[in-house]
Amino acid sequence: MSPMIRWMVLALAWWGPVLAQDWGLTQSQTLTTGGAKGWRYTLSPRGEEARALWEGLSLQYRDLLRAGYRVDLGGWRLYFLGGKLRLERHCQAVNPACFTFGALPVDKARQDRFLMELAALLDRALGEAARTGGTVTLSRLFRVELRRNQAPPYPAAPSGWKP
Repeated sequence: MSPMIRWMVLALAWWGPVLAQDWGLTQSQTLTTGGAKGWRYTLSPRGEEARALWEGLSLQYRDLLRAGYRVDLGGWRLYFLGGKLRLERHCQAVNPACFTFGALPVDKARQDRFLMELAALLDRALGEAARTGGTVTLSRLFRVELRRNQAPPYPAAPSGWKP
């Protein structure tokens, strides 16, 4: 985990009770046919305002992906290559310039806070899934299945939409 992401996670943990948290990370474990346990990490917005903001952003992100553009999500970049969705590392020091900004009637500072929180949780979920193996889903955008200690870039699949 990069120092900037680590700092953001610590800041969110410290200020969590004071600031509204827009994103939730759900972690669950399931039993597979071979008896091994698979981890699932699901990121989804919390609260009505956060859900509305993510609905608008995710629609724009899907349109960008369909048109052949990339979507930058802080430390990660999502794009199609050869008809397949891929997720790869992007910014080392995550900052607001590391995101694909949405054209929404929402203050830029609000979008920046929203996306910075998403980036911290996404980095955490992908880091944990890479260590143990498992699935990471960002609601309405993508799902990635990782083998233990798999290195990026990761093959991804659309989640909640069709290309």
